[in-house]
Amino acid sequence: MIFKMMKLERQLTDPYVFGSPITGYGVAKVLDSAHPGFAKDDLVWGITGWEEYSLISDPKNFFKIQQTNVLLSYYAGILGNYQFYSILG
Repeated sequence: MIFKMMKLERQLTDPYVFGSPITGYGVAKVLDSAHPGFAKDDLVWGITGWEEYSLISDPKNFFKIQQTNVLLSYYAGILGNYQFYSILG
């Protein structure tokens, strides 16, 4: 969050806009979807707004959670980052 608030020469993310939700890794439950890869009640993780409800217009950076036998908060940390960076690498 501190990097979003600083005016840096090169930023990896968009700067924070006052009044908008803070964004970061999160786990979400799909309430409705027109995307063929996501159905109602699926659990997904990715970078989302930290708010009660979010409208995701570009779901390409979201991943369906297959293993629900671990705490979902792990996907916002050790499990999520590991999978994200292995895809980028």
